[in-house]
Amino acid sequence: MVKAKYIRHPNSALRGNPLIEGLGYPLSRTQLHECCNRSFVRDLDLNEVPVELHGYYIRSLLNNLLDVHICQDEMIEVYETIRQSIEVGYRKRNPLDPDHQRLLAAIERDKDSPLKAQNIKRLNLLGDSFSYLLCGLSGRGKTSMIHIALNHIDQVIEHDEYVDLDNNTVALSFTQVTYVYIQHHDRRGQKALLISILEAIDEETNEGYAYGNRNSSVKDLINSVRKAVILHGIATIIIDEAQNFASSPKDVKIGTNEKTSMKFVEEIFNTIGASLIFVGTFSTLELFSKEVTITRRTIRHGSMTLASCDVEGSFWKRLCNEILVTDLLAGASDDHVSLRQHVHYLSAGIPAIAVSLVNSTLSYLTYNTPENQTLTISALDYVFDKQFSLLREPIRALHEGNYHQFEDLKPMLLLEKANPKNKTEEQIRGIQVQAQEMEARLHQKQTNLLSGFVQMPSAEKPTPKYEVDATKESEALSPTNFISLLGGNS
Repeated sequence: MVKAKYIRHPNSALRGNPLIEGLGYPLSRTQLHECCNRSFVRDLDLNEVPVELHGYYIRSLLNNLLDVHICQDEMIEVYETIRQSIEVGYRKRNPLDPDHQRLLAAIERDKDSPLKAQNIKRLNLLGDSFSYLLCGLSGRGKTSMIHIALNHIDQVIEHDEYVDLDNNTVALSFTQVTYVYIQHHDRRGQKALLISILEAIDEETNEGYAYGNRNSSVKDLINSVRKAVILHGIATIIIDEAQNFASSPKDVKIGTNEKTSMKFVEEIFNTIGASLIFVGTFSTLELFSKEVTITRRTIRHGSMTLASCDVEGSFWKRLCNEILVTDLLAGASDDHVSLRQHVHYLSAGIPAIAVSLVNSTLSYLTYNTPENQTLTISALDYVFDKQFSLLREPIRALHEGNYHQFEDLKPMLLLEKANPKNKTEEQIRGIQVQAQEMEARLHQKQTNLLSGFVQMPSAEKPTPKYEVDATKESEALSPTNFISLLGGNS
């Protein structure tokens, strides 16, 4: 909880609202980059460590690679979108407005027909609602970007007094909750989703709404959720794993066992002026092909689709500069550009896979003798074949542009199986054996090279043919294209 940091909002349409002006100034692009980057922690003191244990502690250090975070190029837009969604969510919810309590009264009058919401709709809040979709490949960093952005937006703000536009000091005792974040798992029913929203509100307010409504009907839960959103000044609801929503029916029905659709969620929140941000995989886009109305509403303020990273993009270069720590190895390594391009090829431009692959390869190499501790394309291939073979089919799907097949194969679950963060002793022994095999194979290759003629390949490695361009390759999946296919306007 923080005290409100009031500013005079430059936009006259938002000026004079303490819930908006209490947010203070947003972070600049430079500040955001500085806050979001988390470099590789490489402090290692081996002065008092026996030589035979150096490899163990170097491998311990290499695990820090899994904590590296580089600010993605899209991070700025994600942060600004969330921040603006909060401002839009307060456009017609000014606690200094005498009519501020009318919305609570309307919710109470509509309690028997919460989706029709005739009294709420008379307040004309729907036109100011904010909806946004962030979708992309698993491992691309969607959820990570959302969490980092939220960490730099005050969630609970305490108000006590406010100086209005006439320079009058107004008493304002209010605790404001700017947003709540939930994950929507396993196509849960309407009641489960509403309870999870109340639980998220309880975490910030200590109210106990979820427990108090544990036996409530879906109708009563809708009313309780709406009232809690208004009473605590919640502007934005962020729902992750949105691909688990059911397709939107023509007529939304209410019931404990009814499936939850995006249309159901929008009917609850957009009518009261609260903002919605949906986060999910490309499978989320299938939900928009069913109904044009839901598509237009959900991309009211745009959308972002994240496919594979560009091998020549700023983010991929900065990421590889951080994780390709070849100086920790005793031997010489291949040139940086070739390694960067090959890591991109093996991971299909998915950051989570790339970091895990580099971490595993460097760890393998530390088992070798010093002269054979060389990070090469061959070493990356060897480790990928030995340890990441589970990911071969998902990666192939990406190379071929089959995004849905990539998601169907659950790549992040396979990645955890291939390279678990907490390895058992049995897994470590297996790694040691494989590292010894790799060293023997490397030694055999070096022996063969000494006995024959070698033709050196070109130093310049061409850009891989498979490279995925997020805007080009996902064009057919974009919400805009869905609208045009269905005869609507973008």
